[in-house]
Amino acid sequence: MKQFLMSIALSVAASSIVVGYQSQSAEGLSIAPETTPAYTVLVLRKAAVEAELARLSETFTSEHPSVGSKRFELHAITLEMKKMLAIAQPQTGKLSSSVGRLVLSKVALEVELNDLLSNFTSDHPDVRKKRIELAALEREIDKILR
Repeated sequence: MKQFLMSIALSVAASSIVVGYQSQSAEGLSIAPETTPAYTVLVLRKAAVEAELARLSETFTSEHPSVGSKRFELHAITLEMKKMLAIAQPQTGKLSSSVGRLVLSKVALEVELNDLLSNFTSDHPDVRKKRIELAALEREIDKILR
């Protein structure tokens, strides 16, 4: 009986490690940020952007606006991934695929804003509108992750 219980305990411990959970305390389980659905959404988008950037780099010079825009998007996604990795363990359970999609929407707004700023001043109405949209989305993401 004792051996049976030990084998069950080992199985549970091994399976929790395989799916990214680490037992912390009796309060619950903590999830490694890189195993969350939100992080996975960002990884998939990052791979797609890297492939698109490689394709564009074959056709255009590094000074071409579309290459610069993709580089900016890649950098923004990488920053968001680093932010996710820094999220405190109790909050990682909130990193659903919906949050990942919201973060990608935020990145898309940042790319649009960057593209607008390359053509207009910061006082331009389109730039101000995009900044307001971006700030609103950032507030909503922060509310979810609190």
